[in-house]
Order: sequence, then structure tokens, then C-alpha cells
Amino acid sequence: MLTFNSPIDPAHAGKRGTISARACIELREAIVTARLKPGTSISETEVAKSMGISRTPVREAFARLFDEGLIEISPQSGTLVSRIDMQRVREAVFIRSALESAVVARTDVAPDPAALDELEMLLREQERLIDKNDRAALHRADMRFHSGLMRAFAVERAWTACLHVSADMMRVQFLIGMRRDHIEAIVEEHKGVLAAVRAGDPALASARLAAHIRNVDIDQADLQALNADYFRQSEEV
Repeated sequence: MLTFNSPIDPAHAGKRGTISARACIELREAIVTARLKPGTSISETEVAKSMGISRTPVREAFARLFDEGLIEISPQSGTLVSRIDMQRVREAVFIRSALESAVVARTDVAPDPAALDELEMLLREQERLIDKNDRAALHRADMRFHSGLMRAFAVERAWTACLHVSADMMRVQFLIGMRRDHIEAIVEEHKGVLAAVRAGDPALASARLAAHIRNVDIDQADLQALNADYFRQSEEV
């Protein structure tokens, strides 16, 4: 049976759209962190039962995940977790490195000091999570760092746009990040970006952030060889 971080209580979740958004977040994380592996069959009924909600918000969450390329829906095979598409990964790397680096390169907006303080605290949390070896929590902390940077420069919608195209890229990042040395390198790169922002050096912050995002290209050939069933083959359409 599927399990998620916690059941969603409709009595406390607000409107149906909020329940649907929460269901989408839970499902996205389960797919990105490979708790729901590529090729796995999932159903609205099973997910709704696991989350303790009705099928309607689950159906809406499925529609969002389909739009992001994380699930495939067909009358013949039902709903499956999609395999990782490397073309989508390359596109996400291009979009995110261009957009996020452009945000921190801004000279017309001073970053919010309180938001930067929150990022400092988040970096300490990331270091603690490395020792705990909690990869799912590390993934969430990584996402919070990038979204926090966008918020610090008052362009939160930039992160919304990045998140929409990043699903397969995040799945590759999670697979690579299963190595402790890579996780430690990610945190050090985060520190370098934040230090440049703190120092008032937008050009350096931009260069470091772009290089950090492009590091997802590391070891992709080995990664695909070790996890062949996770990836869409070139002949698949």
C-alpha cells in the first residue's frame, strides 16, 4: 500500500484546491525520491485511500503531474509513473541555470536581509541532515534553498516557473545525491552562492549558482547504466 508523509485531513486542509495542491506535493516528492519508482502503476482510488481524501483532489493532482511529465495516463495501461526523459532534464538545466542566475545577478533589487538569514539557518539544517542521512528531507531542504533565494530577490514566481519544468531534473539530482560526497558538495555550493550574495557580488553569485545547477550533468552516463529501468530509452516516444 502506498504511504505518504502524513494523511491529509480535509477538515484542516482548507478548500478543495488546497487539498489537491497538498496531494500533488506529496505525490511529486514520492516520485522524485523514487519511493514511487518509474514504471509503477498508481490509481486514484489507492492514492485517495492512502491520503484519506476523496478521488476528486487526487484526480486534479494527477492532471498537474501529467503536465509536469511525471506520470503517463492512457486507456490501455492506466496511470504509470513515467520514466526519466533526459531531454526534459537538459531543458530544465538550461532554463533553471539561465533564470535563477539572472535573478541573483539583479542589481536593481537589494536582497531581503531576513530572507538571507533564513537561508543561513537552512544551510545549518542541511548539514545536520547529512549526518542523519535523511535524503528525502535533504531534497526538501534543497528546494527550499532555491525557492528562498528567489524570494529574497522578490521574484517567487521565478521559482514556480522553475519547479514546473524541473521534475525529471530533480529525479536525476536525487539519484546522484544518494552519494554522501555529492550531498556535501551541494551544501558547499549553496554556501558559496549565499556568501557571494551576502558580499554584494551579483556577478559571482550568478556564476556560482549557474555552475551549481549545471552540476546535474555529472556522472549521468554511469547513473543511467546503474538505473537503466528508471530512464526512457531513446527509441521511446
